[in-house]
Amino acid sequence: MNKLILCEGKTDAILLSYYLSHVQNWMPYKKGPIKISVDEASGESAYWYKREDDYLLICGVGGKDKFGRFFVEKKIREAIIDSNFCSKVALVTDRDDRQVDQIAEEICHSFAPVITQVDQNIWTENSYQDSFGQPQTLSFLLLVIPLEQQGALETVLLKAISEDPYDQEIVERSTTFVEEIVPYADRYIGKARLKLKARLGVTWAIQSPGKEFTFIDQQIRSVPWECSDILAQCFSQLVLI
Repeated sequence: MNKLILCEGKTDAILLSYYLSHVQNWMPYKKGPIKISVDEASGESAYWYKREDDYLLICGVGGKDKFGRFFVEKKIREAIIDSNFCSKVALVTDRDDRQVDQIAEEICHSFAPVITQVDQNIWTENSYQDSFGQPQTLSFLLLVIPLEQQGALETVLLKAISEDPYDQEIVERSTTFVEEIVPYADRYIGKARLKLKARLGVTWAIQSPGKEFTFIDQQIRSVPWECSDILAQCFSQLVLI
C-alpha cells in the first residue's frame, strides 16, 4: 500500500522523515511506485520511504499556499483517480494565525473530488469515483501544528526542547534575546514567523556552537526527537499512516 504526506517545506519534511524512521521504521528508499518531479529551487521535495511492502512518499510543496497546486500539477490527484495510487494521505501545515476551519475549507476546495471531508488530527474516510466510475475510499488526516495554539512547527520544536529543564532556560533566554533585538533587526526578523525562526536558530546556536554553519537538516537530525513527549502527542495520529 502507498501512503502520502504533504508538508510545507524542507524543515517539515526532514523532521517528519527523521521521526517516522525512528518511531515507525520507515526507511529511505531510492525509487517508489511513481516518479514525482520537483523544483528544488522553489522549496519542493519528494522522497520515498519503505516499510515491509508499504511505500511512503513525503513531499514538501514549497509553502503553505501551494498544497492544492502541488496536488494537481504533480498529477497526484490524477494518479489517485486513475490508479488508486494511495490509501492514506496526510497534510501537515503550520497554524500561524489561521483558523483550522479556514484551512480545512481551502483543502476541500483544492483537493476535490478526492478529498471532501477533513477534520483536525482525525483520520477521515473520503469517498470518490475513480476514472472507471467505480467507488473508492481514501483516508485523510489534517494535522495543523501546533494542535491547540497559534504558531508553527518551530513552536512545537521549542516546546520539545524545553522538556529538559536545562534546555528550557536556554529557550527562554533565547526568546528574551530575540525580543530585545527586534527593534534593531527589523529588516531581518520584523515578522512574527521570522522571530519564531530566530528563537529556534539562537537556541540551536547555543546548544551546538560548533555547528552554527551546518545546514538545517544536520541540526534536526542531531536531536533525539523520538524521545519527546510533546512530539509524541503532536504526531500521535500521523504515525498511524
